[in-house]
Amino acid sequence: MAEVESISHSGICVHDLKEAEDFYCNVLGAKLHSRVNFKTQDALRGRSIHTTLTLDDYVFAVMLTEDWMVVPEPGQLRGVNRTRHSFCVPKARFPKVLEMLEAFEVPFEGPVSHPQCGPFGESIYFRDPTGNFLEVLWRRDEDVVYNIVQPLGHGGGG
Repeated sequence: MAEVESISHSGICVHDLKEAEDFYCNVLGAKLHSRVNFKTQDALRGRSIHTTLTLDDYVFAVMLTEDWMVVPEPGQLRGVNRTRHSFCVPKARFPKVLEMLEAFEVPFEGPVSHPQCGPFGESIYFRDPTGNFLEVLWRRDEDVVYNIVQPLGHGGGG
């Protein structure tokens, strides 16, 4: 077994890179990390055109997809197809997510309570401008440390 420790980063396919950047930064509070665009050598060699964003210690890329990406009907706010992504926040910050969704008039479903015997507390379901399903949740076991993230420059491999 490879014994992988954690997920380093992930990618979210979008139809409009600028619209996605604005949504993830303004609504969810992500920070712009870097951009790869048409003029770079990476793009010329066939690498994706994307923006790298961070939400606290989580790194993800929003990248342009081709038009074949199937997007569910606008009224559907959650689902299990390949366009589903979930973010976790501390319970104390969960109301702020609701507040931001309301302030930016993003339709959402929730909060939805999860079974008491599981680790998840509540979830909110909504979509980004492309139509990707998103979930923000808080965990009942948020005080449990599963894998301490080591910032670069602090003995963490950088």
